[in-house]
Amino acid sequence: MNYFPLVSAVLSAVFAFLLALQWRKRRKPYQLIWMVSLVMFFIATFLEFYAEFVYYTNPPSIGWTEFTYKLYYVLSASMVALMGAGSLYLLTHLPVGKYFLYFTVAVSIPLFVLGFLAPVGDALANAVAVKGGTEIAGLAMPSYVRYLPPLLTIPGGIAIIGGALYSFWLDRTRKYNLLIALGGLYPFVGGLEARFGNSTLFYLLETVGIILLFAGFVLSLEYRRSRKANTATTSQQ
Repeated sequence: MNYFPLVSAVLSAVFAFLLALQWRKRRKPYQLIWMVSLVMFFIATFLEFYAEFVYYTNPPSIGWTEFTYKLYYVLSASMVALMGAGSLYLLTHLPVGKYFLYFTVAVSIPLFVLGFLAPVGDALANAVAVKGGTEIAGLAMPSYVRYLPPLLTIPGGIAIIGGALYSFWLDRTRKYNLLIALGGLYPFVGGLEARFGNSTLFYLLETVGIILLFAGFVLSLEYRRSRKANTATTSQQ
């Protein structure tokens, strides 16, 4: 029984709640986009935990139903690209964030439609049997569905990691961006390994990733408070 997905779900729920509070005050597009992506992350990681729980506590269940498996699959890919779009909205005043968001929606729509219509019943049971546990790599999906997620996860992961590194390069005092970059890198590597058949470390890397992203977010808030306090002090002198 693996409890890492439960940890990830709890952290992402808290993270999404804090972003919702921040968006309520400032109404920035990236806050709303990240909040939605973290709600999707919460649903996906909770489904991972639930599938593990059912698989190990209620044999001979395979853990997943067709609906939960399909929902997990389509949310996991779209979530990464959506978070990448939020990063681009934050880091540049150019319309690249808006265009990437349009791209994410344009690819996610056929992924949702094809993913939910795909026949996975026997293939899902066989994939779980082959893995000797719950299946999270999309191996039960037809090939025509599996072609779509890399179009979202690869550019989305690059946007999260590259955007944070670029922000740090512009201002070396923003060290929290290094945590955000690592927070994007760990799940990105875990997802690539899972896609190619090795999902052993996926849950661990996913949890480490959300911890680092959350830590980076908290430190970014402290950084902004410190900058505002210094600016206020300077203006009073």
